Parts: sequence; C-alpha cells; structure tokens
Amino acid sequence: MTVNKKLERLLESVGDMALKRRARTIVEELNPRESEKILDVGCGDGYYLYLLSNLGINLDLSGVDSDPNALKSARRNLKGKRIRFFQADLMQGLPFKAESFDKAVMSEVAEHLPNDLAGLKEVYRVLTPGGVLVLTVPNANYPFFWDPINYVLEHIFNTHIKEGFWAGIWSQHRRLYKPSQIKRVVEKTGFKTGVVESLTWWCLPFNHNLLYLAAVRLYGGNMSPKLASSISKFEPKMIKKPTFINLAFKLVNLIDKLNDLYQPINSGVGVFVKAIK
Repeated sequence: MTVNKKLERLLESVGDMALKRRARTIVEELNPRESEKILDVGCGDGYYLYLLSNLGINLDLSGVDSDPNALKSARRNLKGKRIRFFQADLMQGLPFKAESFDKAVMSEVAEHLPNDLAGLKEVYRVLTPGGVLVLTVPNANYPFFWDPINYVLEHIFNTHIKEGFWAGIWSQHRRLYKPSQIKRVVEKTGFKTGVVESLTWWCLPFNHNLLYLAAVRLYGGNMSPKLASSISKFEPKMIKKPTFINLAFKLVNLIDKLNDLYQPINSGVGVFVKAIK
C-alpha cells in the first residue's frame, strides 16, 4: 500500500472536515522521508504524530506542548509508539539545540501565542538549514456558515464573542490571520514561504459550534465508551459505528468534496503555509 493510500485510510475515521483536510495537506506537504527527525510543536493530543507514525516510514518523531494534560492524552493515544514527548513553553524556548530537526509541524498554535514572531523564530532556530515547516492557523476570512454569529458581528459591528460556546472560531484565540498576514509573519522570521493557501470553504451551518458540542461530550466523559470509540479520530475505520454516526460521516464527506471543486484563494476555515529555512 502506498503512503498516500495509508494516509487516506487513517483519515477515514475523521468526522471534522476542517481537520481532515488540514491533516491531509500537512502530511502531504511535509513529505516525510526515511529517518528524518520531525518535531510537532504544540502537539496537543498527538494526532499528527499518530498519522506520521502509521505511514510505514521509519521516522524520528518528537512532540512538544506546554499543557501537561495534552501530553498525557498524547502519550495515551500513542502508547507503544517510539515517540518522545517534552513539556515546554514555546515563549520560554524549546529544550533542543539549534538545527536539531529536519522538519516541523506547527498546526493551530501561532494564534494562541502572545508573540507569534518570537515563537516562529524559536522553531526556525531548531530546524536544520533547508528544513521544512508546515503551519496552519485559523483564517480571518472564514466562511459565513462556519460561524454565522461571529461573522455577522464582525462584518456589521466590528466585534466578536471572545469566550464560551458562542465564541466559535475565536475560542481561546488571540488573533485570526488573513493569508497575507501569516505569510508576512513567517517571512519576517527568516523563512522562505512556498505554498500559502486557504483550506475548507464549504461546510455545515454552525459547523464550529457542532464540533464544540461533540468535543465537550467526548472529552468531558459524557459519552458512552462505545460511541466515543466510534467517532474517535484515533480509531481505525473497521470499528463498527452506529447508523446515525455513519450517516453523519457520509454527509460531512459529501459536503467536504465540494472543496475539491471550488475553494476561494483567500477564504476558508484555515490557512496553510509551507516554509523553508
């Protein structure tokens, strides 16, 4: 089985269309090669490391995050994998020597940082010359359906909801980025940018809020273990899913296919950047 087919097989269990498209783009553009040292900056629950570790390629993988609970989840999700995890705050510096890694993933991290430029400079420091960074951030030009309430508030009243369920795409984020803005920050760091593109324009109404509800139930322990397994992105497709879950997955995948037909250049749920040191 080819690497691309293995990746598609792994992504079949993902119900979040934005994550699915983001993850596919990250792995494809990262283009991992045998024995490369790859760092996931802000690894969270370890999903990208999970994908990379199941491609059939011998990789030297590491994950770093400032949240001990996230690292606990990552270790649990990747139990048995030869992956190193480190707890560190990007703003205080990464616990690695300069030029320690060939490639890095930095997905949905920059928008949380008090100083995004300083954080990117630290990632730049630990990459080897010619090293590759693949990065994603939430798009300031997000589609109306993804978060209708904040879309209206921003476009008419120049404000948004900052906290709680209705914070939507702004939840826990200091900023969103237009493609040109994140490109500028990355290049100020010293990187040369290659691919810069928006991801996921077609989506369900109130998509962000629906995902929030699912996450609260899944990670808050308010869901049966069987149902939780059926929607977990870490579970293979062969896990039997209830009929309504299968129907939900089919609907999401059907809508997501529209993104292959039409994707505005500057509008989408996220922005993807590939940069070279």
